[in-house]
Amino acid sequence: MDPEEIDALLDRANRLLEAGRAADSLRCLEQLDGSALEEDDRIEWGSLRAWALSDLGRDDEALETLDALLEEYPQAPRLLSTLGVVLSNRDELDEARDALEEALALRPDDEVALANLALVYEKLRDYERALELYDRALSLGADIDWVLQRKAAALTECERYAEAKATLKRYLSLVPDDAAQWVALGILHSDDEEFEPAYACYAQAEKLEPDSGSLRLNWGVTAVRAGDLKVARQQLKHLQRIEPHSSRPWLLRAFILEEGGETTAARVIYDRILARSFRDHDELTYALEMAMDFFARHKLRSRCERLLARAYAENACTVELCEAYREVTGTYAERSTWFSLLVECDYRPGLLEVYEPDYTPETQLTRFVRDVQVVAADRDEAVGLALDFVRRMGESHPRVREFLGEEELKNIYTGVYEIESTALVFGERPLGPPPG
Repeated sequence: MDPEEIDALLDRANRLLEAGRAADSLRCLEQLDGSALEEDDRIEWGSLRAWALSDLGRDDEALETLDALLEEYPQAPRLLSTLGVVLSNRDELDEARDALEEALALRPDDEVALANLALVYEKLRDYERALELYDRALSLGADIDWVLQRKAAALTECERYAEAKATLKRYLSLVPDDAAQWVALGILHSDDEEFEPAYACYAQAEKLEPDSGSLRLNWGVTAVRAGDLKVARQQLKHLQRIEPHSSRPWLLRAFILEEGGETTAARVIYDRILARSFRDHDELTYALEMAMDFFARHKLRSRCERLLARAYAENACTVELCEAYREVTGTYAERSTWFSLLVECDYRPGLLEVYEPDYTPETQLTRFVRDVQVVAADRDEAVGLALDFVRRMGESHPRVREFLGEEELKNIYTGVYEIESTALVFGERPLGPPPG
């Protein structure tokens, strides 16, 4: 095959991959014999092949492709960058970060690697570092649409809401048909009690995806916050039609009843919803958050305590849920510190488990580690809060393994800030040679 044909196939495979057509991209690459290509084309072929395989959920095959090529070309930035993406897709975030950092050490101005490294830091919840990298990627000409969307999400996590709104508006000026991001911008306006701009964002989303459950739920919640129960009830009707078997219409109905002064009726609905069995974890998490908000607003401390224990058992102690809980149980502080601690405890069933790379089904699991985040005056208090909390939740033999991060905060209640939903489980390896 002549060089022009090879270039054309590689270019087509890349364009198909960017269009979200990984299977078609892979079929295009199969027309080439990777082992017969020259070095640059071989690296490009392997990188595209691994990326497509990972997009299709075939991460092991992607890693096999990359490992073989990295033996030949250990300092190929393109391969290292793709390795970082595949590892990130597998949630092996420390290894993904290392691969992307190595790629950037070899090619510092690679805007794609910078953006992907920023996404890894975002997943690691180092949002300030992610923002630095997103800005560098943008300055070097990275795909502005994708990066602006992720930058807005990171700014939101940093509670830099004005900048997040400005970034989302810039993104939507470029991609005006993204209904989900119009809803996201509406939520940001709603959280700042800017109800007219929020309504305008929801109206834009309605033109694009009128049957979006997220749109109807968030428009209804915003209307309740604005005291506009007529609009809230209109959105409830839409939501009931779109999601007749979901708990979300009932949650919106309870919120409307509470705003209308029918607190007892609202409480009955929350009790009924919490008695349900949930198959969808996101739906469960939202229900727990809404219920915790309700019980916290009405200072029902014992209900908050029971709900927190359930959220912990369901791996759903989110920032939003814990914030409402702290406002009932914590101590207000003008200045305090957020701490992230890695806490180790005895293994037990019910964890949302992730595994070390050398895990096998024969491994006898004995311990787990999980990120526990608290707001406290100092490190000693943070350790006490974290260990006391996990003991109250029923964990055995806890110890703090290390501090992962800390940050000063203002005007916040002390206590539990968030519990990472996943837990790294580990134990004794079976005797004998390693698998494979």
